Amino acid sequence: MNILVYSGEGASRTSLAHTVRTLKGLVGHHYDVMKIDSAGLAQEPWEESTALLVIPGGRDLPYTRDLKGAANDRIKAYVQAGGRFWGICAGAYYASARVVFEVGTPLEVQGERDLQFFGGESRGVVYPGFVYDSELGANAVAIQLDQKSFPGLGFDETRVYFNGGGFFVNALNTPGTKVLACYSNSNGEENHHEPNKAAMIVCEVGKGLALLTGVHPEYDAAHLDAGNPEYGPSPNIVSRLLEQDQKRIQLMRSLLTNLGLKLTVPEVASSAEQLDQTSLPVLPPGAILGIPDLTPLYLASIHPQLTEGLERTLKSLSSAEGLIKEANDTFQLIPSPDASVPVHTSTLSETPEGDTEEKIIKNIVICKNSAGPSPNLTPQFVMGQFFDHLAKVRASGPHQDLSFGNSLMYGEVVTSTQTMLDKNFGLCQRLPDGFVCNATIQVAGRGRGRNSWISPPGCLQFSMVLRHPFQARHASAVFIQYLVALAVVESVCSLPGYEDVPLRLKWPNDIYAEAPLEEGAVHEDPSKPKMIKIGGVLVNSNFSGSEFLLVIGCGVNTTNPNPTTSINHLIRYHNKMTGKDLGLFTQETLLAHIVVKFEQMYKTFVGGNFTGFGQFEQTYYRRWLHQDAIVTLTTMTPHRRVRVQGITLDYGLLRTIALDDQGQDIPGEELRLQPDGNSFDMLKGLISTKA
Repeated sequence: MNILVYSGEGASRTSLAHTVRTLKGLVGHHYDVMKIDSAGLAQEPWEESTALLVIPGGRDLPYTRDLKGAANDRIKAYVQAGGRFWGICAGAYYASARVVFEVGTPLEVQGERDLQFFGGESRGVVYPGFVYDSELGANAVAIQLDQKSFPGLGFDETRVYFNGGGFFVNALNTPGTKVLACYSNSNGEENHHEPNKAAMIVCEVGKGLALLTGVHPEYDAAHLDAGNPEYGPSPNIVSRLLEQDQKRIQLMRSLLTNLGLKLTVPEVASSAEQLDQTSLPVLPPGAILGIPDLTPLYLASIHPQLTEGLERTLKSLSSAEGLIKEANDTFQLIPSPDASVPVHTSTLSETPEGDTEEKIIKNIVICKNSAGPSPNLTPQFVMGQFFDHLAKVRASGPHQDLSFGNSLMYGEVVTSTQTMLDKNFGLCQRLPDGFVCNATIQVAGRGRGRNSWISPPGCLQFSMVLRHPFQARHASAVFIQYLVALAVVESVCSLPGYEDVPLRLKWPNDIYAEAPLEEGAVHEDPSKPKMIKIGGVLVNSNFSGSEFLLVIGCGVNTTNPNPTTSINHLIRYHNKMTGKDLGLFTQETLLAHIVVKFEQMYKTFVGGNFTGFGQFEQTYYRRWLHQDAIVTLTTMTPHRRVRVQGITLDYGLLRTIALDDQGQDIPGEELRLQPDGNSFDMLKGLISTKA
């Protein structure tokens, strides 16, 4: 399920960044937190896959202009049908029946609004001094919480960030509205406060709920610039917010829980998930109550001389201070694990798309021995164990001249392994073929389209550099995504005893599994067991000289039960059902198996008998979910019902044949679909434009 955060014109870049960061930190292991614009809300099929829609702080008037019509109609229908909505500051003004803002000033705004989740008027600003695109009107305001709405919270007042927010007039007497918090008397008379002004409300809208907050509980004071003079002299607004930040986080957790969302941790696992709880790695500091800080990147190789060569390459790219300044990231070279690792301060910067994102210098620690850093430094992934497994898996296979995975860069907490390689082309093109970057936690993982990969601890996530020859016309680069997904499944199911572990492929490159049943449950239709996604593949491509420089990204749930299930959970369940005693995978062993299997398949794909993917076609069909499946193409007008036949061996297009009204094939009417740009919804039997 997704959480969508509106990012169109009017949305404050800073509010947007804080909203996305806070949601990823608190519920990101269960939900894909993504941005969406007005066109997406008006045109894309987002409703049924969305657990929460958020309109952040900013400016109400652009919302009114850009969301009128289809977007507003769909938002209202979504909430009426049981959806969840959160409007923050300007988003709360916008979701009220009427806005009254800064009357009698040049900033005055008055008027009716379409959503009307709150049936009354939102009036502001509550505290004077507001200036657009400034912190001059910012404040650390106290809010008084309704204790009945937050049982067990342990406090009834806290401070949160405020800048330009309003209050909800007569909310206590508005039908379907519950007041969660009021602006507190403790803010003082200097703010011209009147008692009982509602700061946070929740409104019943049909079967759904709308949370509206005039304040900003999503703002993390640790990511505000305490030195900004607009925050006042020390102790200033930031310091007052930091004093009560733990209360703010607890409040946020309660608000999200009241909206029906699942929190990342802590939580009670279901009985079916108890099996895997002991294998969950320990989260690094800060992960439970927010997104953890980035950790150093450790670089090591299976042979020390390979690391020496990489170190020379990196030094040739670096400045006298040891900084490698790339297009997307800046890296600091650290000569060894024993050297002092500097702590860098993060900054907010504008992206080419106009978004605000955090930037921080990333430390690369050079490990000159093949054992990598001490396990005490990387307890979640021991690099020396990976290289040992890599050598063992290679020795047991038919190919002995394998090199993928010989050099590896690992970080316990990173932004995105894919972004660090793909968005830093100067660095990437100097890395060896088969270079791997992996992580335990990604705070900005990437997926196909605008999707981001949810990366809880226990999910194996890695990216690999691959140079694919342009002249290999029989081996189109489009098939790399198919090969990687197939390699993940085959790396498990081709092992003796593991053949029946229920891993499958969904076109074009997702890894699915047959969901384990709860104790005593049975499938409603044994011929159609429930299938759930546990992994995916992303391939980014750049053309360089006579070759494609590919960055392959892959994420697959290995030991974690959330957000769906994992390979180890499947193996435990399989053992229970069959009486077998198959061993479980570690991150190190699974990565070694995948890397070796993919390299073996890739060598056959490029060389072999020059038939390319044809050598794997039947294996792919044996693992995929779609043979002879009947689906509806919503990409066509009118929609067409078709039967899936396979994929083409030239460009990897999905082959389908049209059906008549009686469900019979129409000879000669074959329709072909590209893997990129289309989305396959198996549960509904639909193929639609990729959102």
